[in-house]
Amino acid sequence: MRKRGGAAKIGRRISVPGSINSTQAFLAVRLLRHLLSTEGGGDSFTFADLKLILEIAVRPPRGKADNHLELVRLVYGETKRRIDHMRTIGLSEEEITQAIGISDRDQSTFFAYFITALTRFGASQEAVERMNDYQENLPKPSRVGAYTDDGFKVIQKANGMWMRVLRGLANEGLEDELIRSFSKLVKENGVKYLAGVHEILTTFYAERNRVEETKKWFSKPLFAGSINPETYMAVVRFALRNNEQEWLESVIEGVVNSKPAKQVWDVVFQWAVLAKGKGVEDIKGMFKVMGSQKTEDPSRKLEPDGDTINSLISAAAEINNPYLAERFAMLGRELRIPPTIQTMLIQLDYRLDAGDMSGAAEVYGKLQKVVQGDEDVPVVNKYLRTLCASSQPPLERIISVTADLEHRHITLEPETTRSLCGVFLRFDQQFEVIDTLSLHTVSYSLEERAIVRQAMMDYITDRKISTARVWDCYQLLKQFFPETSTEERVRLMDSFFDRKRPDMACYIFGHMRGHGNPAQRPNSDIYVKCFEGIGRFPDAESLRMVHNMLKMDTTVEMNTKLYNGLMLAYAACGDPIDALGFWRDITNSREGPSYNSLAIVMWACELAPRGEETAREIWKKMVRMDLEIPKVVFDGYLGALAASGKAQDEVKKLIGEMERGLGLGYGVGVETLGVTFNAIPTMEGKNAFADWAKVEHPEVWGELEKTGRRETIDGPKYNIERRFEA
Repeated sequence: MRKRGGAAKIGRRISVPGSINSTQAFLAVRLLRHLLSTEGGGDSFTFADLKLILEIAVRPPRGKADNHLELVRLVYGETKRRIDHMRTIGLSEEEITQAIGISDRDQSTFFAYFITALTRFGASQEAVERMNDYQENLPKPSRVGAYTDDGFKVIQKANGMWMRVLRGLANEGLEDELIRSFSKLVKENGVKYLAGVHEILTTFYAERNRVEETKKWFSKPLFAGSINPETYMAVVRFALRNNEQEWLESVIEGVVNSKPAKQVWDVVFQWAVLAKGKGVEDIKGMFKVMGSQKTEDPSRKLEPDGDTINSLISAAAEINNPYLAERFAMLGRELRIPPTIQTMLIQLDYRLDAGDMSGAAEVYGKLQKVVQGDEDVPVVNKYLRTLCASSQPPLERIISVTADLEHRHITLEPETTRSLCGVFLRFDQQFEVIDTLSLHTVSYSLEERAIVRQAMMDYITDRKISTARVWDCYQLLKQFFPETSTEERVRLMDSFFDRKRPDMACYIFGHMRGHGNPAQRPNSDIYVKCFEGIGRFPDAESLRMVHNMLKMDTTVEMNTKLYNGLMLAYAACGDPIDALGFWRDITNSREGPSYNSLAIVMWACELAPRGEETAREIWKKMVRMDLEIPKVVFDGYLGALAASGKAQDEVKKLIGEMERGLGLGYGVGVETLGVTFNAIPTMEGKNAFADWAKVEHPEVWGELEKTGRRETIDGPKYNIERRFEA
């Protein structure tokens, strides 16, 4: 077990810095809605408080963002309500601005957060409508077409928000609205085709492999400035995907001849690796070409730097060439360019992909000496998952890496926590599992917790693992994941029945029954499942425990399936008399018996003293009512008669009728002879029946003998499975 100081257990970040997950957003919505609906409850929230909530809520979470937009709507609606109220009571805009405590004169800060949320969380179409309404109230230019200074600033802010909207429309694939909104901005706001818009539109079509449209928007001249390096990189990948290398070469040639900035040269180098397969010596020559380019400041030459080396290493990793990536890293050292943190992150990533675990460990060691923020967290999570996925996971190494992260108060990704728990469980490191779950799952959303929970579920239901170890894992699941659904708990209960541990299965049922959330408690169907399990693997003490729970459960109404389950379980636990008592409850109920009831009661009659008398009564009633008799009921009736030891002739006669058909739809089967033989109480009777069956039904008897026999206290019995359902 790892030693930790108090600092490792308190003051931890909730998630990625400053963000909240979907479950936290959901809870915040419920709490805030309650406070705002309570008289005076929301008054304690200042505008600064509401701004802070918006600022956090618009940050993208690690997982889903199902409730973030609802939280933003609620908070923005409250700020708008307050501002509208101040206007209603006659406060001036200056007084409102002073009351809000935010310096922008147009009070657009809250609206900007709202637009950001709409575009970030899948509601960009609504953002367009909101921006159109907002646009109506913006300052209009004077007759000579000029804005006042304040008016110009407001328009600039609006255009900035429009850029977010355009990017949101692109991310959501809303092509028509994207083009329509851009055209409107050009016409009404005077927006020019600058690098930002160029990137949005070009990348939109490039990512969708729309060749002609990509070329059109990429080639459209900018009003001013230069194309972003990110746009060039998107175009490089687009051309490689769509076999447009010839067009791409013309683009790159134009770039090189245009005296590009250093960041654009880095894209050219990546193109050389990705598209032309250039190696280290070729890139060195290209460095010389870049260095010969004239600059505005003759004293400053364009030279490769850390970003250049990183881009080359990334390009080599992208084409799955770790050897070339290492060569580029050596090139950096040769040029006396010190590796950056980003260099180490890229190296760790591609070494993991290449399966070079010793090289990954070397880079990780260097990385931990220089890393300052959380930029290494994604790749270190990948490192941990790769270690865990090894055929022989290095436990000490894994614990060392997790200790480093815990010392830095880093919350692991749920997939990593899942992998860690799997390894710790495999090595029987229960305290490590406890520590890992304690430190990380509290910060997860319900969806993220489900990822970890599923790994524990899979472990518990793995029949190759010992019962003792999976029971320990179940105890941890119960402690750390109270939200485990009833369906999952039933799956666990069934798995312990399959392990022939009805006591443990019924403890799981008991934990369901005692759950604090009524929605997590068992319904009648789950009671039935439990009784069916006891019917397969009897345990009288467990049966009494579950039956007592049923008696005390006011939420469950008795029905035929429940009575069937009780009848089955009591019969299996050696108490056929009480089992037949439930049959009487069934016959006295409004619902009445089902065919499953008939099959179970026949088995109870087989086990009960003088049970054949009850069986005969039931049979006569079935015949009198001209019911269709299923084979399992017919076989059960034969077993009930045979168990009396006095009705062999009658049994043989009934089997003969079955053989002749008589409209039953089935004939004598292995179960027919097996049930009858097993039910006969004396060895003499068994032998006599066997001799008769060998003559009358030789083929079926031969199939029965293939099942094998076992010796019991009641004599030999054939291995036929009788599985009843309630």
